[in-house]
Amino acid sequence: MTEASPAGTIATRLVALAARPDDRWSITFLDSHGAVFERCGAAELAARAARVAGFLERERAPGAPVLLVFQPGVDFLVAFLACQWSGRLAVPINPPRRHRLIQRLQAVAADSGATVALTGGGVAEQSALWQADSAELAAIRWQDVGDIDSDPAQATPLRAVDPAATCFIQYTSGSTALPKGVEVSHANLMADMARMEAAWELSPSSTMVTWLPAFHDLGLIFGLLQTLYSGCPVVQMAPNSFLQRPVLWLEAISRFRGTHTAAPSFAYDLCARRIPPEAREGLDLSSLVMAMNAAEPIDPQVMEDFAGVFGPHGFGRETFAPAYGLAESTLAVTASPVGVAPLLFALDAAALEAGRIVEAGASSRRLVIPGSGAPLADVSIAIADPETGRRQPAGRVGEIWVGGPTIARGYWRRPEESAATFGVRLAGEDDPTGYLRTGDLGAMIGDELCVTGRIKDLIILSGANHYPQDIERVAQGAHPALRAGGGAAFGLVGEPGGEQVVLVQELERTQRRTDPAPLFSAISAAVWQTLELQLARIVLVEPGAVLRTSSGKIQRAANRQAWREGALPVIAEWRSARQQALEETRGAAPGAHASSSGQASALEGWLRDWLARRLALPVSAVPLDRGLGELGLTSLDAVDLAGALGTHLGQALPQTLAFDHPTVAALVAHLSGSPPASLPQTPPQIPAPPPGAGGDLDELLSMIEGGGRGHD
Repeated sequence: MTEASPAGTIATRLVALAARPDDRWSITFLDSHGAVFERCGAAELAARAARVAGFLERERAPGAPVLLVFQPGVDFLVAFLACQWSGRLAVPINPPRRHRLIQRLQAVAADSGATVALTGGGVAEQSALWQADSAELAAIRWQDVGDIDSDPAQATPLRAVDPAATCFIQYTSGSTALPKGVEVSHANLMADMARMEAAWELSPSSTMVTWLPAFHDLGLIFGLLQTLYSGCPVVQMAPNSFLQRPVLWLEAISRFRGTHTAAPSFAYDLCARRIPPEAREGLDLSSLVMAMNAAEPIDPQVMEDFAGVFGPHGFGRETFAPAYGLAESTLAVTASPVGVAPLLFALDAAALEAGRIVEAGASSRRLVIPGSGAPLADVSIAIADPETGRRQPAGRVGEIWVGGPTIARGYWRRPEESAATFGVRLAGEDDPTGYLRTGDLGAMIGDELCVTGRIKDLIILSGANHYPQDIERVAQGAHPALRAGGGAAFGLVGEPGGEQVVLVQELERTQRRTDPAPLFSAISAAVWQTLELQLARIVLVEPGAVLRTSSGKIQRAANRQAWREGALPVIAEWRSARQQALEETRGAAPGAHASSSGQASALEGWLRDWLARRLALPVSAVPLDRGLGELGLTSLDAVDLAGALGTHLGQALPQTLAFDHPTVAALVAHLSGSPPASLPQTPPQIPAPPPGAGGDLDELLSMIEGGGRGHD
């Protein structure tokens, strides 16, 4: 083995940093209270990575995939770099929680062909449970890095690699049953990080602050690896720490004088809405050079609200840096320059719906679309007709096609899907390398890319991806009166309270006069507990009413339009309690609740009051036996509820509490040990999640569409 050239890979960057006596690079990991839990410098990180690499040299051949299954922390970065050090292919994957993501772990393990998994901390103990439940996972060699990275005799020299070779495999996020692994080469990774460094002015004097999950491309590449490339320190915390206490993120920026950070739009919204004025005291965000806004559709109002709330604490609108990218292009495609306020375009909504870019007039219906920046250096963007593959003229919406040195090699062991997505040629043009088809719709307005929608029917809520077919399948399994294959789930964008999900569902022909109330409850509960997703509306329709193509495929966009126009033969329609509140009683103050004596009654009163305040409902609209998802509790709310209730009771409670006990009555029964009379003795059976269905709170943040798309 010979040493690779000093600047060829992220591993050689680490070696160079470790050799500098004045190097200031370090990774500092914060605990759930914001205190320093661990700090590791470049020399120590290199030594630890070399020792774990020694284990991989003995266990697997160069180029072999290795699963990385870690909770957030320094161990993950050690393991990732050990793979680079030894020429093995890192396959980051989030650990299952409550067995909810075992199917996804199984699918990734099977698709990648990995026979070794690196893990650490509490995950090592959990892996024994997964192996007991899964023959696929039992066949894998599970290795705790803590058992090998303390032995200097394990270390191995840095292995030379071909820059064009695969560096790691980034599996697509979302609730798809068949995740695809994107092959990112060493050259891809270095090219993308070089361009991000130039666009966002990163240098050794910068400081990154991140809470993004490291198994996802944005958290991995921009949050961690970019700091090694640019030589700047990084301060990291767990995603769940941010979800429970969003102020910890901003406090870390203030304390460590963070210059760069990134988050999806919902995170900025969470901070603006959930951090009270007294908790903002002492925050100083003036050190920030840029705050990337990416990984889900960007809401201009959220940026305005965040800048308004935190402007007095040193945050300027020009700090926001909207961006667009996808795993198939390593990470970034476009970038907004530092020091320039985001560009917003007021467009004619009717024209945009027809695929045309027209500036809104005084009397037209307006839709404000944010720009996502200009293409990075040497990155080309074409707006193509998705049906014909021809380049669209200026002022027309089409599919975003991307070319350049950051485009990944393809999908791991999927030649047909790779050929359909990578290296695609524009019709009538003779381009030598071709383009990547992103599946996203957009247009160029001057030099600015504007993302306007998605060709596929992906629904993005709070950074989490949901495939409509998963929602439909879970809903239809909730009750025999619902016709299998007869549903259409779709998102509504731009609604009060954020994107909403509507399900249009056919009834079986013999069930058209069935009482709809039990059906609504069954559907809402099943979708909430299985996918951790709240439906805003359920629309029951006549058999055969759901619109399909001539080949029988569900036309979700057409069903959305028909529902909006009242053109569907509706039997019954349901709105969630939160949706009713938004439409009918928005702003109503929660009423007082008088709880009776006794632990269960007091707990019941506390829960109803907390839910009423959080969901902007009167206490009377928070019954004991109504599903929390039906009331409008989101996954983020559920995390807050567990934290607030734990503080109230003086005990640690699992963040999955609201999913395990999904009504007020069930929560009271679980926590008090005395089931109330209204609690059914046998809970309704909830269908098992489909393979790969989302559900982990880190999966909630794993952002973007099935190809890792949507940093827009």
